[in-house]
Amino acid sequence: MFIFLYGEDSYRSGQKLKEIKNNFKEKTDPSGLNIAVFEDENFDLEKFNSAAGQSGFLVAKRLIIIKNLLLNKPAKELAESLVELLDRLKGSENIFVFYENGIPDRRTGLFKKLGQSKLVQTFEPLENTKLDNWIKKYIEESGGKIEKDALDLLLSFVGDNLWQLTSELDKLMAFKNNQAIKKEDVEQFVTAKLNENIFGLSDALAVDNKKEAVRLLKEQLAVGLNEIYLLTMMTRQFRILAEIKSLLSQGVPQAHIASKLKLHPFVVKKALPQANKFTLAKFKKIYQQLVELDKKMKSTSLPPATLLNQFIMQI
Repeated sequence: MFIFLYGEDSYRSGQKLKEIKNNFKEKTDPSGLNIAVFEDENFDLEKFNSAAGQSGFLVAKRLIIIKNLLLNKPAKELAESLVELLDRLKGSENIFVFYENGIPDRRTGLFKKLGQSKLVQTFEPLENTKLDNWIKKYIEESGGKIEKDALDLLLSFVGDNLWQLTSELDKLMAFKNNQAIKKEDVEQFVTAKLNENIFGLSDALAVDNKKEAVRLLKEQLAVGLNEIYLLTMMTRQFRILAEIKSLLSQGVPQAHIASKLKLHPFVVKKALPQANKFTLAKFKKIYQQLVELDKKMKSTSLPPATLLNQFIMQI
């Protein structure tokens, strides 16, 4: 049996992998001795072949998990050999789970081979109603409650990052102790300072207030936030603003923007005034500079904080 799990939503894919392991231990192998895991950085075809060819120890079958092999872009020879090996393993009693923490190259022969399995699951980020429903179900199963305006505010702070969402919800539910989570609870306890400052930084750049933008950047660096993470958040913010601006310039009604961009309506509502402060030409320039900034962070010896400051001063 071959199972293939991949997608941007690493929280749900990770939960699915955990579910498979727990079910195997519960129904087949309580000891866990028949579970083998191969990580991307030390994948060895010979060791995999040996493990795949073995029967279960005191049980009927083994569970063999291969993590992030495709994302690690295996050598062509290795990938081709593995494809041939998978053909020979079709009749095996063992369970093989290929898990990718992201979206690998769909053009490769190995991806196409795994994609032929009847047990393929793609985990795309949840959007709008699906995201709302997922959160409500998570809270209900955890014995908590949340008011609608509190949920909207939480999503505007965190977005569709289920890792952070579940972490924040767990803290809020523990604090409320079976009482409904309110908007003021989210304002007080959710780690939203970064999102607010990224929003403030882009607002400062919109009105050419470089002094304020630099201050906000320094504030984030002072509390120990990673420069790469800050760059990711800035890129996300400007991408959202540029997409909103583009739709507005095409005459798309504001009420339809959230569904077209697959964003939560609260996020769009908050971003609309800021999007109007930029021109499309300005967004294009900023995006090009963010791409260059990303390249410089990976290829030059200059400190990332210096590069971020340079980016602000050049806007």
